[in-house]
Amino acid sequence: MARVQEFYKGKRKRRNYAFLPFLALLVLFSLILVLFYGMQKYAVISKDGVKIELPILSDGSAVTVDSEGHAVRQFQPVSVPLTFDEADFGYVKSNAGKNAPPVRAIFIPSVNVNPDKIIEYAARLVAGNALVLEMKPRSGVCLWESHAQMAMAYSLTQQNDITAAMPEMIEKLKSQNIYLVAQISCCIDELLPTRTTAYCIHTETGLNFTDGLGTWLDAYNLDLRTWIAEMVQELYDLGFDEVVLADVAHPSLAEAIPLLYTREISTPRSTVAAVCGLAAGVADKLRDREKVLSIYCKTREALVRDDFTTGQNAVLFMRLYDRVYLETDKYTYSYNVEDIANNVRVGNVYDRLVPVVVNYIPDNTSWVLVDGPEE
Repeated sequence: MARVQEFYKGKRKRRNYAFLPFLALLVLFSLILVLFYGMQKYAVISKDGVKIELPILSDGSAVTVDSEGHAVRQFQPVSVPLTFDEADFGYVKSNAGKNAPPVRAIFIPSVNVNPDKIIEYAARLVAGNALVLEMKPRSGVCLWESHAQMAMAYSLTQQNDITAAMPEMIEKLKSQNIYLVAQISCCIDELLPTRTTAYCIHTETGLNFTDGLGTWLDAYNLDLRTWIAEMVQELYDLGFDEVVLADVAHPSLAEAIPLLYTREISTPRSTVAAVCGLAAGVADKLRDREKVLSIYCKTREALVRDDFTTGQNAVLFMRLYDRVYLETDKYTYSYNVEDIANNVRVGNVYDRLVPVVVNYIPDNTSWVLVDGPEE
């Protein structure tokens, strides 16, 4: 007997699972397209093939191969703040002045640098042993035949009877055991600015800066430092025993005047940074010298600290140069020696701080006598 069902079973709807593989393939294909186009920027192509360098799996660098087969490592850019401090010359250490001999000299201005006058000055060396020849005055004319790059480029040297006679004149003085010093003006020059303005300090209107001393060159300028070093080496080669740099300074301004310079720098402008930078740069270029290198100091303040008026610092100069020349007199020289004595740790302070005096021979182992008008 057949069972009678109390409930009616509805007709089951058959599920179609055939489309699932197609859906999976579609998703996979879409993912491949996204990865293909999205990962192209991480592709690294080399001679060995193609590989993907993912930033998340990298140490911040990647290696590629250039057209010549050299490995080139590329790093992720990093933002780093830069801080520029003012120039600090306190690190400078030197044995300058160790072998500086006593110098008792008569100064010969450029107008008297000729064979006849030099013989007259040499005949006056009774108490002295040296002559200081002004070989490049503030006029800018070199009194020797210079082949320095700047001199050749702007015709700063002259071929005349004096330059032609200079080698023989020096040889004759050396045969008399006369110690020879050449003096050159560095930052004041009347000739170079007439040929080019590329090395001058300028006013806001673009004119060369000129004061009562002359036209000023820019101590920041690196080419100027190279030129000075080249002139010093030429004078050594010519036979001079010593070269003294004059006018390594910044113009003294009675009031603040906006000035324009030839070189952009990342630190605030400073007369000391400019002048001491020039002094350090020239001394470094001549660090292998075998002869004496000296420099002028203008003020008593510079003997003990930075002089922001001139930009000079004789304490630094004593580390870099064999001597410091100072225009002074018989009343103040002893005080000058006291000012700097504690900072002269090499050599004899009386031979390294050389008094430049007018019409007076001081009681000192070294001095330079300058002829002046009789009072």
